[in-house]
Amino acid sequence: MNESPQLLEGADVSGNGKSVKDRRPRALGLGRLVMAMFWALGAWVSVTAIVDLFHHQNTLPWGPQIVALIAGIVYFVGAAGLTHNGRRMRIIAGYSIGISIAAPIIIGIAGFDVPDLIVARSAWSRWGADFYYLPLIISMIGTGWMWRSNPRRIVELAERVERPRS
Repeated sequence: MNESPQLLEGADVSGNGKSVKDRRPRALGLGRLVMAMFWALGAWVSVTAIVDLFHHQNTLPWGPQIVALIAGIVYFVGAAGLTHNGRRMRIIAGYSIGISIAAPIIIGIAGFDVPDLIVARSAWSRWGADFYYLPLIISMIGTGWMWRSNPRRIVELAERVERPRS
């Protein structure tokens, strides 16, 4: 890999065990806000699901409450993927955000025929109405951020600026 010396220092070329230090600046601004929204939503959904599981009523099925807990875990996985921002973590975050967009739509449509799906309070039941539709809104914002901060897209844009068309 051909890295710039100002970005990476201390690369182990000789095998002495010297680690690589990343000298790029930390993410600031909108990226931090998107990450914070995902972490906060994951905490909110997970805590709500755990409280609902501990206060389970015998008349309600367990399935929707467990799905609510899975929703919280999916948002935490997406938040971790956005926070670490490596290539593999971006893939994990992309799948997580895709699930967090598709699941409320699928469960919302399926809830018309199977009313037991929308009995429990969940980020995915009734298109996220129990959480003021924030699960879908924040997931759409996360999708936009993943596209905007895609390293390949940024490099392609930079190369277009560097090479003027003749």
